[in-house]
Amino acid sequence: MSDFVAAYSYFDNGILFLRKKHWEEHYELSLELFDMAATCALTNGDIVNLELLCNQVIAHGRSYEDKLNVMYFVTCAMAFSSRLPEAIEKGLDILAKLGIELRGHESSLRVCVQETKDLLSVYTNDEILNTRQMTDPTMTKAIQFLGKLEVMASQSMPKLFPHVTQQIIQLSILHGMSPVSPIGFVHLGSYIAKLGDISEGYRYVKLARSLIDRVGSTESAGEVISIGTQVRSYIEPLQAAFEYHSEGYAVSMASGDIIQAALNLVLICSSSLSAFVNLQSMREKSDEVTNFLYERKMLIFVVQMQCFQHCVLKLIGADEKPAYVSAEEVCKILATNSSVTAVYFFQKAYVSFIFMFRLYDDSKHYTEKSLDFIDNTWANLLVAHSFHAFYFGLISFWVARVSRDEQQQQQWLESGKRSKLRLKRWAESSQWTFENKWYLLEAEESYCKVWLVLFSLCMKKLWLLS
Repeated sequence: MSDFVAAYSYFDNGILFLRKKHWEEHYELSLELFDMAATCALTNGDIVNLELLCNQVIAHGRSYEDKLNVMYFVTCAMAFSSRLPEAIEKGLDILAKLGIELRGHESSLRVCVQETKDLLSVYTNDEILNTRQMTDPTMTKAIQFLGKLEVMASQSMPKLFPHVTQQIIQLSILHGMSPVSPIGFVHLGSYIAKLGDISEGYRYVKLARSLIDRVGSTESAGEVISIGTQVRSYIEPLQAAFEYHSEGYAVSMASGDIIQAALNLVLICSSSLSAFVNLQSMREKSDEVTNFLYERKMLIFVVQMQCFQHCVLKLIGADEKPAYVSAEEVCKILATNSSVTAVYFFQKAYVSFIFMFRLYDDSKHYTEKSLDFIDNTWANLLVAHSFHAFYFGLISFWVARVSRDEQQQQQWLESGKRSKLRLKRWAESSQWTFENKWYLLEAEESYCKVWLVLFSLCMKKLWLLS
């Protein structure tokens, strides 16, 4: 485990030893010290010193290329605060200056994924693995920004998201593989799995993992593990995901990728409900993870963990309401991040349905709100999607039975059927994890149909009697 706190103190001391005109007289040394100190500040969650260091480089850097490192750090820091839209715009501006224009290139996920698959269809796995290394420093930095834009755009700009992946893969094929290239392949695999072809998606996930060894760097290993493990969980036993994500956290911390370290921790927690982890252990882990995130000012993840903690506490029977982030900050994040908003409303629906004695109005309202954001959320396949589909199915069939409006009955019945069919498809790749949930929704659908037939007969009888 790398010690970025100690490293920061050394770089900081190095900066203090510099003379007054160090930017003129010792430019290369100054640039390196400030760059490395900023790297450590970002990893440590020290946003105040990060901004001070970056402002110095931006003010004194002799070329645009010399400023790219610190601009990258600033973009990363903004990405998981409440400034996500600003971070995306900044990333797009920088990429445009590097000759990569992504604005105006929005199309459906399915179309973009097919184009990328067609591009790769002429190469074997061995040819991809043996592609030359990227040597162009500008392209190397550009692909680094694209890699970070993957995670940012996925949360609030899903139509842009697949084009980022496409660009990473195209640049890797044309200019050679960089340490960030495996990210493009793992996200492609995740999209393909989300669209329904889990086995094909799994192939690209394994290819991305093999590429990490070939590029000779663990810079992208944390992200490859975090995204790839979520796909693997639809084929391999879900319990294995915890070990993979723990590995992803460790390798991310060692390389200073604090965002992927956080994502691996969040995914461990979000997968634990589906894997039936002991509730007390779940509570302790969620407290530990939330503290880790809060200390590093990763507010987007903190809001998601607050929702998760609320559910865990309800399951235990506690009345506590965790509040690391103010209501004002939560509203700001929900207004700009559709993925967090969808999770937020799902958790509200889940609590209303499971713990509040099936409150009809609340369960129905929060489910509708969550479903409104589904099309603008993560394009990746996540374990949480199966959990959401299962409970959306249960809620939909229940609302259909309770409703007294025939049109609403049919709408909710169809919603429940869609959830059931998703679980049926996933059960084909992993019976162990999904078959029982599919069967339960099938039973709920049959019960719902019988109920609706009886309701219809009763209404007709009442109409005839009247």
